[in-house]
Amino acid sequence: MKKLLYSLSLLIAIVFYISSCTKIRTTDLGGDLIPAVDNVNVFDTTLEVITELYQLPDSTRVTRTSDHALGILNDPAFGKTTGEMYFKLQPQLFGSYPFGKSRDSLIGLDSVVLSLKYKSLYGDSNSIQSIRVFEIDQSAAFKDSLQGYIINSAPFLTADLLASKENLLFNTLNDSLTYIRIKDTITTSSELRIKLPNDFGMRLMSYDTTTYKTDSAFNTKFKGFAVKADEGSSIKRALAYFNLADGNTRLSFYYRTTKNALADTAVTDFILRGSGNANLVQRDPTGTEYGNALVNGTGNQEKLFLQTSPGSYALVKIPGLNALSNRLIFKATLITEKLESPEDNFFKVPNLLFLDAVDSANNKFLTVPNSFEPQDNSAFGYNPALFGGFLTNNRYEFDLSRYVQGIVTRKEKSYALRMYAPYITRPTLAGTADITRFIALNGPIAAGRVVVSGGAHQAKKMRLYIVYSKL
Repeated sequence: MKKLLYSLSLLIAIVFYISSCTKIRTTDLGGDLIPAVDNVNVFDTTLEVITELYQLPDSTRVTRTSDHALGILNDPAFGKTTGEMYFKLQPQLFGSYPFGKSRDSLIGLDSVVLSLKYKSLYGDSNSIQSIRVFEIDQSAAFKDSLQGYIINSAPFLTADLLASKENLLFNTLNDSLTYIRIKDTITTSSELRIKLPNDFGMRLMSYDTTTYKTDSAFNTKFKGFAVKADEGSSIKRALAYFNLADGNTRLSFYYRTTKNALADTAVTDFILRGSGNANLVQRDPTGTEYGNALVNGTGNQEKLFLQTSPGSYALVKIPGLNALSNRLIFKATLITEKLESPEDNFFKVPNLLFLDAVDSANNKFLTVPNSFEPQDNSAFGYNPALFGGFLTNNRYEFDLSRYVQGIVTRKEKSYALRMYAPYITRPTLAGTADITRFIALNGPIAAGRVVVSGGAHQAKKMRLYIVYSKL
């Protein structure tokens, strides 16, 4: 219902008005949109929205320098998430034998250790999971990829199990640890170390210079590692994140060799040299409220389950927009409320929600016309403090003032909108033919979920709130 508001002071941007039930309410117009005149009759109205829920077709790729997810996370509201890592560690240089002067100088191998640099955790830090290390099978179609592999790619074929880290307590991953490296005592932290069998290490050390001549020659002997969490783990409620390109992620060979006719200790590290990496992340919402909502997602939804990539999105339709007559828009805000869901204390909300426009005629997504403003000097490529998307006071708001003004004044197109929490997204800039905007929002991959109110919610409807004056 439209209510007459009386503007008392433009300097403080507060407007009081008398509603039909004689209750006084305050409306903040803000946004530097008030015209520089006094005695403006200002009105407000609320438009209903229709919201549908869908899984997001995801082409996300995790690059070599990004943090990779590992583990199994069972969320009572959103279901199961699994993260697996595939990667290839190689000598730092090719062209010569990497273990001392030659194979003939080797005395023996003391140990071979896989180290993974730990970065962060999402979920319940009390998780206890057993980590399995496999060798990628030589017949697997795993290779260097500059683009990276899509996160929903099929798992790569693996050979026999190499080693395990049994019952890893996730809350110890950032603990300090000490070990001996040649003759030095190393104290470090946030490093997962898994000892591999010596016969595996000796196999790699037994290859001659021909194998270590080029990376392609080495690849015919060793494809890389697959690291997974075991389904039989006791507490599967978190994902741990590791950075494969970090210098502390390495395969270390500790061995003895002959140097100047004397026995000497040495260490050789294999590292992630190229782009031989894949982070495969799978979601399974079966049996959850989220899963049930997806099955019936095309009707106007009461609750919207928004999960970061690989995740979901809400399709938001505002049928009343096209019927609005020409008017001066001071404020148009799309508002949705955060709803409680099980174990919110463990499973945090996304960094940001994002909103773009669905250009179904051209089969692409656009930045919201007029309201989205690119900013090259921003970490996000735009200013979310102005456009919206942060959770503030238990609600999300998006500023659509200029978008709505274009519709009511210039008769520009009213689009269905897509609300989601992407890892990265690449919408086309509105008003351009094909200029896309790379926007990174929610890292690391698969971290973040939230339930918000849809258009059918009884008490906290998603809505478009508009403040305007007549022309």
